[in-house]
Formats: sequence, C-alpha cells, structure tokens
Amino acid sequence: MSIRYSPYDESLWSHPWDTYKRMQDEAPAYYIEDLDCWALTRFEDIWKASMDRKAYTATHGTSPDALFLSEAPQPEVFLFMDPPAHGRTRGLIGRSYLKDKIALIEDHVRGVVRTEIAPMLSTGEIDVYRLASRTALQLIAAFIGLEYEEALRIRGYIDRFYLREPGVRGTTPEGAQAFAEARDYIMGLIEKYRQNPPAEHSHIVTWLHADVDGNRLTDEQIFFSIFAMVITGSDTLPLTTACTIYNLAANPDQLGMVRDDPTLCAAAFEEAARFDQPTNMLGRRVCQEVELHGETMRPGQSVLFLYAAACRDEREFDEPDRFDITRRQRRNLSFGTGLHFCLGQHLARLEGQVLLQEILASVGDFEVRHDRCERIRGEFLQGFCQLPISFKPHAS
Repeated sequence: MSIRYSPYDESLWSHPWDTYKRMQDEAPAYYIEDLDCWALTRFEDIWKASMDRKAYTATHGTSPDALFLSEAPQPEVFLFMDPPAHGRTRGLIGRSYLKDKIALIEDHVRGVVRTEIAPMLSTGEIDVYRLASRTALQLIAAFIGLEYEEALRIRGYIDRFYLREPGVRGTTPEGAQAFAEARDYIMGLIEKYRQNPPAEHSHIVTWLHADVDGNRLTDEQIFFSIFAMVITGSDTLPLTTACTIYNLAANPDQLGMVRDDPTLCAAAFEEAARFDQPTNMLGRRVCQEVELHGETMRPGQSVLFLYAAACRDEREFDEPDRFDITRRQRRNLSFGTGLHFCLGQHLARLEGQVLLQEILASVGDFEVRHDRCERIRGEFLQGFCQLPISFKPHAS
C-alpha cells in the first residue's frame, strides 16, 4: 500500500510515528501533490537543509498556514527573515538569551515555580501542563516587558487561534477572529508602553527605540514580535514538561534515577523533547533547485521539516521509540539548528529542569490521571495539553 501523508490528515495527529517511519524508509523526500510541496523526515536531511542559506528561505513563512493557506506577505520580523536582516533584527534581543545570562536567573525561576505550585499542594492534584504554562508565561512576560495578566490574555487569544475543527484546514474562522482581537489588544499595549515604558532592558523598550539600517520598527513589526514571543515562550516548554512527567511515570526505574539524582532532570527533559517533539513541523520555501533522494525540489515549492519524525530517526538514534534518560545525543534537532535555531532554548531547558525538580521534590509518590489526559489536535504542535497528576495532599 502506498504512503499517504498530508499535514492536514487528522488521522495522523494522534499517532504519526508509523507513517513517519515508512516515509523515512521509502520516500524520504515525499511529494504532497495537492499542496505542491515536499516533506523531509530524515534527521540528516533536515539538519543539512537547516544549514543551507542558499536553497531555502523563511521569507514566505515557516508554519503550514503561512506556506499553504495564506497569500499575504509575511511580517518583517526575524522569524521570517534571511541574512543579513535576520541577524540584525534577532540581535536586538538575542543577547538576553545567551546561556551564561540565562544561568543567572535560576533562583528567580525556582522562586516562580515554588510560588505557583504552593497552592496546588493542598489539593492533591497538579495539572503539569498548566503549572508549566503559567511559569513560562510569567518569565516570558518579564523578558518582553508585559504584565503577567497581559501575557495571560494574549495566551488566551493564541489558544483560540490554535484550535482546530474537523474538516477545516488550518486556522478556523474563530481562530482568525482571535488573531484579530489579539492584534487590536497588542496594538493598544504598544501605545500604552510608548507613553509609559516598562523596564529599561525589556524587549518592548528595545523594539520601540530600535534602529535597524536607519529605520525604526513599525507598530506592525512590534505587534508580531510580541505575539510571536508569547507563542514561542509558552508553547513548547509546558508540552515537554508534561511529556517528561508522563514518561517518567511510565518508566519507574528512570523515575527512581531522577529522584536519586535531581540533576538528571535536565537529561529527562532533553529526552522528552526528542521523544515527543512538540514542534511537529516547520517549513521553508525553495529558492534554488535541490536534488535529494532522486527527487527535484524546485524554486517556488515549499518543503516541510518534520522535526518530530527526525527526532525518532533510527539512522541517528538507537532504539528511537524508547524513552531513555541516559541517552547521549550526538546532535540535537529538538530546538532546531542553523540560522533559525530556537532563540529561547537555554531558557526552556532551565525552566524544564527547575519545574521537574520542584514537582518531584514537592509531591512524593504520584499517579498520572490517564482518564483526564488530553493531547493537542493539530498539524503544527503536538503533545499533552492537559496532564493531571494526583498525590497525597499537603496539610494546609
């Protein structure tokens, strides 16, 4: 039976792994006719393509919606730029996320987690996704210069934007309305912070006063920058944290290892990001002919990088379908690579490690409430968006 794959095939959203493996083995450069695009599934192919600045461009967007369902030009933000504009614009805030700078905020991150988890302990239940989401939102809000309640409201718009309906490709009418409401709200915040600037070193202040090649950023650029940073700063971290707890509970021997040595939480988080990669896919537009596995990708066509597939490629990982916190990864695509690697990867790793350490230190023995676990349904993100665990309540 021939392989049938589309990013909008809803039957693959819950369990794509068998199809991904067939694509890797039989059609590593897979052509999707109705979208006139290609899908890459092998680790090596995606790794090399991510490094190739000549054959691929991000200026037409990187999400399936942007590449296939929208004819509107992409906003001029670094996520959708090529060099040299990409480096100049990303560099406005890039230093804030360097590994040595992120290491300095560990105590602050731990304080945020402890404050968030404290009222949950007396209830005997924690939704790991929600705890991690609230933590991530507080931290990214501070980096951007938003009040927490403002970031929470934007996150609400984003959640509606991502909701998918059976039979509807990409963003639903409700999602489009949520995006419009988010735009109006954030534009209001930009005007508010222009009159009363937030903290001096916040991203908003940087963007309001930035000079890139003699030009100030437009309000539209600042809006998209805020919207995108709230998304990237609060999407993947809670998905990966929930995945880690779920798989530690499913592997008691590994849970015991982490309890005996809490520093292993970093390795557990890293393995979860590989095992259940939350960013299912991103893409590029082909701008220079590429020959790959006997196929020809032509300028104007799009190509999907199926990261979730690559992170379980047996050509790169031994027993890739096994969750193993002792795994040593020679290379890593969990946060991308090349020009567009994840800006906040060091922040996410720190948040994940601290969250796991504080959860495990606080709850003692726990049970995953499988009957109430839920996973995202959609083409872009995947993972647990609800993961409640129960434990013996703490005395008030």
